Amino acid sequence: MRFPYTFTSPDEAQLQQRRHLLDTYGQFAQFSILFPLLCYHAPSVSRFLQPKLPLVQSRGKTKDHASPVVPNFGGSSQKTSDSRWRKLRWLLDEEILRGKGTWRVLLIATLWAAWLFLLAIRDTGEDYLHLTKRFGIIAASQLPLHYLLAFKSSYSPICYLTRLSHEELNPYHRALGRILLLFFFLHASFYLNFFLQKSLVLKRIKDMDVILGLAAITGFLILGTTALASVRKKNYFLFFTLHVITSISILPILYFHVSHLRLYILESAAIYVLLIIQRNVSQSKIENAVLKPLKGTSNLISITLPLSGRIHETIFYPGQHIYLSLPTPLTAPQEKLRLNPFTVANLPHQDNHIRLVLRALNGTTDTLSKLATNHTPSSSSPSSTSTDHASNNRMSLLLEGPYGAASTFPNLLRYEKVLLVAGGVGATFTVPIYRDLLTRGIDRRRIRFVWAVTRTADARWAIESLDGGSGCEIYCTGHPSRPPRRKPAPAGAEHEHDDEDDGPTARLVRAEDSGAEDPTVLRPRIALHRHRPDFRRIVHEVFAPDPTSTGDGGASPGNVAVLVCGPSGMAAALRRQVGPWVKRGREIWWHSEEFGW
Repeated sequence: MRFPYTFTSPDEAQLQQRRHLLDTYGQFAQFSILFPLLCYHAPSVSRFLQPKLPLVQSRGKTKDHASPVVPNFGGSSQKTSDSRWRKLRWLLDEEILRGKGTWRVLLIATLWAAWLFLLAIRDTGEDYLHLTKRFGIIAASQLPLHYLLAFKSSYSPICYLTRLSHEELNPYHRALGRILLLFFFLHASFYLNFFLQKSLVLKRIKDMDVILGLAAITGFLILGTTALASVRKKNYFLFFTLHVITSISILPILYFHVSHLRLYILESAAIYVLLIIQRNVSQSKIENAVLKPLKGTSNLISITLPLSGRIHETIFYPGQHIYLSLPTPLTAPQEKLRLNPFTVANLPHQDNHIRLVLRALNGTTDTLSKLATNHTPSSSSPSSTSTDHASNNRMSLLLEGPYGAASTFPNLLRYEKVLLVAGGVGATFTVPIYRDLLTRGIDRRRIRFVWAVTRTADARWAIESLDGGSGCEIYCTGHPSRPPRRKPAPAGAEHEHDDEDDGPTARLVRAEDSGAEDPTVLRPRIALHRHRPDFRRIVHEVFAPDPTSTGDGGASPGNVAVLVCGPSGMAAALRRQVGPWVKRGREIWWHSEEFGW
């Protein structure tokens, strides 16, 4: 089968027609994103219009006079349809391979790539250069969307229209980046083949448009290579730095490459400028931030930020995170960058301060750990006074945020049961949610909080805030007399979650049946176990039907909300136990808090 495209010699009218088609399909590709957004909102629009439609209203009136068998039949059919939809959504949210994304992202990315490919080949005839140029302009038309998907603020049009957070949209940002890399690579490869076939390489390599084109494709290859998960995990600072520098420099290169792309480049540049403005506007300088190592732990750091100035008016949703940076010019450049998200571990407006608990690994967290250690005077120093202690461990920090999917969570009070699971400092996500539910008056029998830590000392920071601890279980997975191991992390790749063991739950350290009791004092109503959590038993106990439940307090009988934050292996193990209940038709809302960008 021969290649269906040939080198043609179009006349002036054909060149104008080619130019018209290129511009038309480029604009159509850009605005076609509106179609999936409309499809996304179609169910909501349908539910909104349903009570207002005369036909639906008339049908509703006849139900009063109909046989009771008919409504039951319709209700059963609706329940079956809802159950099948829930099962499909659960399946789509399953990971293809561990750490390789979900089926949902793969399906949407594949459909979008197929759509763009169709637009790239349609109405090109047998014109080889038309196809070559079409790949380039279709890819360029997606650049504004690509930059928009990187927008962290909830004011982003994509976040607003989809009700998804930046963290939930980030996989689509990466997927679209791979599609753009493919299309730009095809554009460059087809042109290179044309130059080789026509013996124009030595002549055209000196022209500025070709030089800029080669520079652009080199930039895209750098972006694509450094964005690989293996590179990000090994050296996040390298990925972040190259990503920022290349994404900025590639815009002027494309702007001067050819004039036909300039509209898309200006749109992308405007979005990027707004992104920078938004990140700086959402940044606040916090004075008198208190940093201190947590007693009894080897690498846990507590940071307390007073609610002052503009941050006092900020709305914080339980489970959101912020970024920190150091304003001092003496700090190394990589330590100034806002690389690490830190989950707010308390209820700021209720406690009148922001509290962060982080595990010191490398990069920013290691810097903060050193500052906390250096600013905390030794208790054995006879010359130190309480006033000195209060001032020496205070410093200024820059805060950006809050961000996170928590702002789009459903009302958890509407669920009959709420299961919260955390591993290590992943409890910084679940503890505020647990406290918020108790503050809002949830029946303690409807909530269960499972927290796995290496040593009970690692849980001390949250014990006082758990309000009696009813429904709270702490699992100590390490030997009480054995110090926690500190696994070195790749430079810049750490975050505040406990990822000492990223394997499945079975790989968590087994507790010893004997040994000295950890000195941490737990509240009497908090259950302490010296073994790893049995998720199969826990999930069964939470999901088992409660004959006494009637859905009081606005909760729907039988539905369960499951939120987990910790090592990816723990989340995967929990999800495997929850999956069979979805297949049985249970209504489950699942959220796994992860930082994987």
